[in-house]
Amino acid sequence: MKKVILSAITIFVVAIGAKENCQGPETYPNPPYSCQQTGYVCNLGFDVNGEDNVMYFHLGTDAACTNLFKSDSLQTFLTESDTTKSSSTKFFLVENQENVGPLSLTLAGSLAMLAINNNTPIEIIYKKVKRSEYGGIKLLSIKLVHSN
Repeated sequence: MKKVILSAITIFVVAIGAKENCQGPETYPNPPYSCQQTGYVCNLGFDVNGEDNVMYFHLGTDAACTNLFKSDSLQTFLTESDTTKSSSTKFFLVENQENVGPLSLTLAGSLAMLAINNNTPIEIIYKKVKRSEYGGIKLLSIKLVHSN
């Protein structure tokens, strides 16, 4: 019974915090022009076959990932020159992009997998760094959202 109540509280907290919060140029403590969102890790993937190692995922509004988050503020397109908008926002952490190293990928990936395995929501901070979907939205921060 206690587990059901805690799950209900967690879902309620995530639903309340589901509104995307984006910042302008003068913000503290978040980086300028960044956004913040809470949800569940969905479709976690790693690409280690290219020039840089990459971690990526979608954010779901529920643990089952039936609805994927789409940013109202930071729109990406399927390719750099395409006009077809991405159907949902994909968050990336790319090695060698603005001081991201192997340790950053390992820690963020471990936290994301922990969130999936425990059906725990996360809170992320992110910003748009390019037009294309692949690598377009950079993950700046990831943390677990715990219920009391």
